[in-house]
Amino acid sequence: MTLAQFSRRIFDERKGILLPLLVVVVANIATLVLGVLPLRTAVAAAESEGTQATLQLGEARRQQREAEQARSSKENADNDLRRFYDGVLPRDLPTAQKTMNLWVTEAARDAGLEFQGSQFDWGEVRDSALSRAFSRITLQGSYASIRRFLHAVETAEEFVVVESVELVQHADQGTASGALEVSLIVSTYFLTKPTS
Repeated sequence: MTLAQFSRRIFDERKGILLPLLVVVVANIATLVLGVLPLRTAVAAAESEGTQATLQLGEARRQQREAEQARSSKENADNDLRRFYDGVLPRDLPTAQKTMNLWVTEAARDAGLEFQGSQFDWGEVRDSALSRAFSRITLQGSYASIRRFLHAVETAEEFVVVESVELVQHADQGTASGALEVSLIVSTYFLTKPTS
């Protein structure tokens, strides 16, 4: 008996078992090809989309944190600027003039300088809500006194800016050392524009 005849005989005798088994195998292959493989592709695509969504969520959260920090920084800067305008800068022209004349004169006297004269003026700052009040002041005294005065201006609670300093030495008659004369331009700023 040949192999083909032997196979045919087994098939004929076991047809009742082999046919259902063959149908089950074909059904399993069809389920694999038609159901499982497309689902696996869909699952892989869903996993990829999930990963992308997680990355996008992380990026959105980072951008939200940055936006909140920027908003908080802006609010802090606005509050600091409001405190600066309300508490540090002179509130108007008369207050600025008092700072320029009275406070600077007292600081010069406290530093041991002799007040020679001053000239006060003011002007609006272009493209700004601020106005500038300034004085050209002439003082006379020793170098150490001038340094004390400049230190007092730099560390003052009042908002005073030294814009220029010019030193001139006058020789006393008959002495080797002379007094120094200092000419300064000091300024302050105020938010409210003055009315005439």
